[in-house]
Amino acid sequence: MLLMAAAIPAFAQQVGETAPDFEVGLLGGEQFRLSDHSGKVVAVFFFGNTCPSCRAVGSIIESSINQAFNSDSAHFITVGIDTWDTSSNESSVSGFKSSTGITFPLAIKGGAVAAGYKTTYDRLMVIDKDGILVHKGIVVASNDVNNTIAAIEESLALTGLGASYDNSQLSVYPNPVADVLHVVADELSISDVVLYDVTGKQVLRHEVSTGLSTSVLELSLSGFEPGVYFYSILSEGVPSTGKLIIQR
Repeated sequence: MLLMAAAIPAFAQQVGETAPDFEVGLLGGEQFRLSDHSGKVVAVFFFGNTCPSCRAVGSIIESSINQAFNSDSAHFITVGIDTWDTSSNESSVSGFKSSTGITFPLAIKGGAVAAGYKTTYDRLMVIDKDGILVHKGIVVASNDVNNTIAAIEESLALTGLGASYDNSQLSVYPNPVADVLHVVADELSISDVVLYDVTGKQVLRHEVSTGLSTSVLELSLSGFEPGVYFYSILSEGVPSTGKLIIQR
């Protein structure tokens, strides 16, 4: 069986820029073309077929990312791309799939995609519904799962999709905000508030002490530069996300 080689422009892709299209052959013989999934948030896991750390984190990505978000399959998809072309084939990628329990599509001989994005194996990446690269991991995937989840949540929240991202029980004001942000959860307890900049970097985290809970928080943002940010608020175990503008 012939596999189509991955095709992608050979330049580095930075967060905030349009993700160049690519096409790779999948385990089982189908093809994956990024542009075919326009309108969806796409999570990409770059792996090596016998990479021990990739195998170890594969099951975490399956449960924490793929299974957590794939119920909204009309707006989200995960794909894995094997970058170890020399040993990448149906057998080796099937072995990787079996050892990790991964159910999302896995691509064979995708080294050209990783090279085009100037990344490597054991990395995670997120592309939003408009084809913008919103997260490009620079550390091993096991240390980047939470950042990836946050990027996915933010991207889905900005589409207004999914009940898990409904902010109807939260009041976040004022927005735009100058100095003090008020977070109020109607009859719910807030346990965690995280703020990210447009690159996906975490710039603030407020965790309520263990054993305590609150439904009202006041957060000082006086030291932050004006601009667009994204928040993720954990209330009763459910994340709510949205866009926040700091303006002075």
